[in-house]
Amino acid sequence: MASIRLIQIPYDSGHFNERMGRGPQALIERGLVDDLKRSGHDVTLKPIRLPNGFYTAGNSLVELQRLTVPVVRGALDANARAILLSGNCGTAALSAVSALGAKDTGVVWFDAHADFNTPNTSPSGFLDGMALSLLTGGCWPKLSERLESFEPMPEDQVLQIGVRETDPEEKSALSKSRITQIAASDISRMSEGLSKLAVSRLYVHVDVDVIDPSEGSANSYACPGGLSIRQLCDALEMIAKTARIAAASVTAYDPAIDRDGRIGRAIPKLVNLLAS
Repeated sequence: MASIRLIQIPYDSGHFNERMGRGPQALIERGLVDDLKRSGHDVTLKPIRLPNGFYTAGNSLVELQRLTVPVVRGALDANARAILLSGNCGTAALSAVSALGAKDTGVVWFDAHADFNTPNTSPSGFLDGMALSLLTGGCWPKLSERLESFEPMPEDQVLQIGVRETDPEEKSALSKSRITQIAASDISRMSEGLSKLAVSRLYVHVDVDVIDPSEGSANSYACPGGLSIRQLCDALEMIAKTARIAAASVTAYDPAIDRDGRIGRAIPKLVNLLAS
């Protein structure tokens, strides 16, 4: 039996239970905890909530990260797998990696988007589109100083899978980085990519828009050319068999966009594999 701390962070850009922030609560309401228990897991649900007040996207990211890091650490201390359900990628990744420590941790990042923009390259200014750049120390240095136990993740400890939509300057920055990229069409190279991560443990990050829209609509940012649900499950199963997953996350699920419910029905399978 696996022990799981399911950490629920229902925020999108500081807004509670809105847009992708609805995803974590919707999954719980649809019976995710019971699904995991039926699969033989010992599950503890840990909701994260911001104190009352006004928050910008940056301030909410900092506060949520500072609230979540101790919960992830508590899971590790109890020999439990921390699995974060988060509206935003940045909150989940910065919380998990800060709790684990960047030095000996590798990141496997499933996403349709590189999330490698900076304030100088992002056409939209969307903070979550800078999540991986933030994680690797590429932007927002003053904001990063306020994060709990944050150290930049070395780029060569990141394996990015399924990215297919990038902004021009973001694409250029990514090509100059030491991040290993594997396209959805080249998923057979994943074992080779994992072997390059000379680390003792992994944080596995699953933004569900890595899934191709033909399989279901995960959020309003979904775009063609992604993984099938079967390919994603096979990839997670391979990781679980060959590496130590210390923490994982499922992010960016917007149930309002998932009109036929296919992505919502697939997520319990993904979480079960991440818990293996």
